[in-house]
Amino acid sequence: MIKLYGSAISNYYAMVKVFMLEKGFDFEEVYIAPTYSEPYLELSPMGKIPCIEVDEGYLSETTAILGFLESCVPEVPMMEQDGFRRAQMAQLIKVTELYIGTESARLNGYVFFGGDLNQAVADNVKPTMIKGVAAFNRLSNFSPYLMGAEITMADFFAYYTFMTARIIAKKTWGWDIAADIDGLRDWLTLMSERPMIAQMNKEHRAAIEKMQLG
Repeated sequence: MIKLYGSAISNYYAMVKVFMLEKGFDFEEVYIAPTYSEPYLELSPMGKIPCIEVDEGYLSETTAILGFLESCVPEVPMMEQDGFRRAQMAQLIKVTELYIGTESARLNGYVFFGGDLNQAVADNVKPTMIKGVAAFNRLSNFSPYLMGAEITMADFFAYYTFMTARIIAKKTWGWDIAADIDGLRDWLTLMSERPMIAQMNKEHRAAIEKMQLG
């Protein structure tokens, strides 16, 4: 049985768990917080969550995990089959990850953990996010999913990226990202109505509330 290491508080953990649920995997969850220390570094070399354990060994980095999981259950496809379309999907995921998810995460301490706003960081992050949001807008289809009629792993990756990034942008700059991406609001609603995502969102909210209560 696959073991999924991490915590429901992580949006990247949520991406992987929902993907596994949608694909029909039987798996065990093992709680662990991100830590750059032994022995977890033997599982996840950067100390990041999530991480999975399979017969062959351990695997970290969300996009690598999703790609592996896709190959395990090809009869429930969530990746474009055409080579060029698959590359376009990878492009969309990378834009979402690097220029929206990673950049906005630099403000996590301020938005989610009660830290002070580092204005220099905020001033540095926003221009990159603006370009990332514009690129996402150009690359997305919303018909009704990001790549067209069928859901793909890009939808799961982007959904949890935007669920966090929107909160960060709103609190930091009063910026409503959804206003700059045609179709994003309806797509977020569509995704939120999927039973597995609704289940994961409850777990995610509960984990945040528990953390805030100490």
